[in-house]
Amino acid sequence: MKTFNNNHICARRTKNRAANRKWLASKLVKKIRKYPNLKHGEASDYFKRKCDLDLNKSSLTRALSDARNIVYGDAAAQYTLLRDYAETLLKSNPGSTIKIGVKPQPEGEPIFEKMYICLDGCKKGFKAGCRPLIGLDGAFLKTHFGGQILAAVGQDANNHIYVIAWAIVEVENKENWRWFLELLLDDLGDVASNKWCFISDMQKGLIPAVCELMPGVHHRFRVWHLWKNFNKQWNTQELRTMLWECARETTRHGFEQKMEKVKRKNEEAWAYLNKWPKESWTKAYFSHDPKLDNICNNACKVFNARIKEYRKKPILTLLEEVRMFVMRTIAKNKVKLQHHIGRLPPIQRSKLEKIRKESQKWRPVWCGDDGYHRFEIHGFPTNMAVDLEKHICTCRFWQITGMPCVHACTAIARLNGNPEDYCHKWLTMDSYKETYKHSLNPIPGQAMWEKSQYSRPQAPKIRRKPGPLKQKRRKDADEDPSGSKKSKTDATKLPRKYNEFSCAYCGTKGHTKRSCSHRKADDIAAALAAAAAAVIAKEKQKGANAATNVATSAVAGVATSSTTGVATSAATNVATSAAPTNAPSEIVLSQTPFSQPDNGDQEQVTPTTRPDKLQPKRKASPVPGSSSVDPLQGASAGTSSRMAKFMKFVPTPGVKPAFKPPRKK
Repeated sequence: MKTFNNNHICARRTKNRAANRKWLASKLVKKIRKYPNLKHGEASDYFKRKCDLDLNKSSLTRALSDARNIVYGDAAAQYTLLRDYAETLLKSNPGSTIKIGVKPQPEGEPIFEKMYICLDGCKKGFKAGCRPLIGLDGAFLKTHFGGQILAAVGQDANNHIYVIAWAIVEVENKENWRWFLELLLDDLGDVASNKWCFISDMQKGLIPAVCELMPGVHHRFRVWHLWKNFNKQWNTQELRTMLWECARETTRHGFEQKMEKVKRKNEEAWAYLNKWPKESWTKAYFSHDPKLDNICNNACKVFNARIKEYRKKPILTLLEEVRMFVMRTIAKNKVKLQHHIGRLPPIQRSKLEKIRKESQKWRPVWCGDDGYHRFEIHGFPTNMAVDLEKHICTCRFWQITGMPCVHACTAIARLNGNPEDYCHKWLTMDSYKETYKHSLNPIPGQAMWEKSQYSRPQAPKIRRKPGPLKQKRRKDADEDPSGSKKSKTDATKLPRKYNEFSCAYCGTKGHTKRSCSHRKADDIAAALAAAAAAVIAKEKQKGANAATNVATSAVAGVATSSTTGVATSAATNVATSAAPTNAPSEIVLSQTPFSQPDNGDQEQVTPTTRPDKLQPKRKASPVPGSSSVDPLQGASAGTSSRMAKFMKFVPTPGVKPAFKPPRKK
C-alpha cells in the first residue's frame, strides 16, 4: 500500500514548456471574444493569476496575434473580401458610393491601394440639416500593413459630430486627398451652389489639393496647428496669448490693432502670421455662410478619438466598426432629442442664455426708423450698430454664428422680443430633425455576403521597421508623456511659471550663483593663491628656525673663549653669514619668477624683519573683597545710631530661635 505525501519542499517554478504558443492562443480566444480590446499586459496578468505562469513577452505577443486571427480572421485574407463587402453595402444601402482602387500586377491578382465609402443616409442627412462646414483630417492605422484613414465630418444643429464619408489610403498625400475630395464633391454637389466650406490641418498635401480642385473656396486652418508651429520659434507666453487673441477677434479693426501689438513685440512673429491668408485663421475675415465660428477642427479629432481602438484591427473589421459607430450615433442622436420642447436644441439654448445675461450691461438707443429695427448699442469698450431686420451687427458675431450677439439681444429686449426667433434656421430643432430623418440600413453577416465576380485584391506589402508595432503617437516636446502619473494628476492644474534666474555673483541672467563659471574660476584662483602663500610662510618659518639655531650654537661656543672681542666678532660673522643663506625669497604669483646673474660686485642685502610688538602695560585690577569702604561714611551721628539699632537682632515673640545669638566678648 502506497501513501501520498503532500509535503513539497521543492522550489516553485513559474515556467512550463507545455505553455507554448498554440496552447496560449487557445486560451486567449475566449478572452478576446469577450474583451475585444484585450491588451498584452492584461493577458500576462491573467495567466499569472490563473495559471501562475511567467510568460515570455514575444511568445505571448504571437499568441495574441494568433487568437485575434482566429476571432477576426486573417488580416491579409480580409483584403480579398473587400469587394464582397462593397457589393453587400450597395445592395443594402442603395444610392451609396463605394470605390476601391487597386494596383494591377502583371502576374496574379491586383494589390489593394485605397477604398472610399459614403453611405446614402450620411450624405442625405448632412445636406438636409447640417451646416456647410466640412472638417477634413486623417489618422494612422495601427496594423502591420499600415495605411491611413481619411474622414469628412460635419456638425448638426446641436453641435454633434456627423460623419459624412471615410476612406482607407496608403499614405496621406496630395494625390490621395484629391481623389477623396473629387468623390466627396460628386456625392454632395458642387461648391458654388451649396457654398461648402472646409476646415483642416495645415497638411502639405491637402492645401494644394483643395486649391487646385476648388479655387476660391473658403478653407480654414486649424489654429491649434498654426499655434504649434508658431510655438517652435517663439515660445513666450505673451506672444502665444496674442496669437489666440488675433484668431478670436471678430472685427477687422480690432484684428489690425492686435496685429500691431504683435509687431511691436516681435516683428518676425508678425511677419510669420501675416504670410498666412487672413480668411483662413481669424474670425475677422471668416465667411458668413457656414454659421460656425470654429477655429479648431475638433469634430474630426473627436471622430479619430472614438475610432482609436478600431484602428488597431484588420481592415474589414475596421470598416465594419466605423460603419457600426456611425449607425449607432445617428440612431442615438435621433432618439436623444425626440421629446425635446423648444425652438432651439439644448446646446444652442444654453449658449444663447449666456449671451442674453451679458446683454444687460449694454444700453440700446433707437435710431428712429419706421420699422423699429435699427439701434445703436452703447457700452464698453465702444458702441455698436444693430439691424434686426437684416440680422447684422458691427461686431460680426451674429453674421458668423447665426446667433444674436449681446448687442442684438439688447435691442431685442428693447422690443420685448425673444432672441430665439432671430436665430438662423440651421440652429433650430427643425434642422436637427431633418438631419436625423435619414438613417443607415443594416447588412447581413459575412457568411451571407454575395460573392463578387471581380478580381480579389491582395494585401499590400508590409512596409514597417523591424521590432514591436508602435501603438502610440509621437508626442511633441512640450507635451507630457502619455500614461505618466504627473499628466493624470495635474491634468486640471496650471503649470507653475518661473522667472528667469539671475546670478548673485556676476549679475548675468540664465544661471545661479551655484553654477556660475566666473565664481568657480575665482575660487580656483583664490585656492591656488592661498596654497602658494602657505608654502612661502612654511619656508620662512624653516629659515627663521635654522638661523636661530645657528646663532645660539655660535654664542655658546664663543662663551667658552677667553677673549670677549674675538667671541663677539665670531658670533657676528657667523650670524651674518648664516642669515642670508637660509632666508627664503618671496615669489610674487602675478609675475613670472626669474633668476638674476650672480655678480660679485653686487652686495647681498639682508632682509630686515619687523620686531614683535611689546605687550601693553596695564594696571592690575583690584582683588575682589579687598575694598575697605565704610557704607556709613559721612552719615550723621543720629543716622548711625538708628542704623545700629535697626540692624540689632530681635527674636520673634513666641518662636524659639533656631540659633543662639553670639556671646558678648
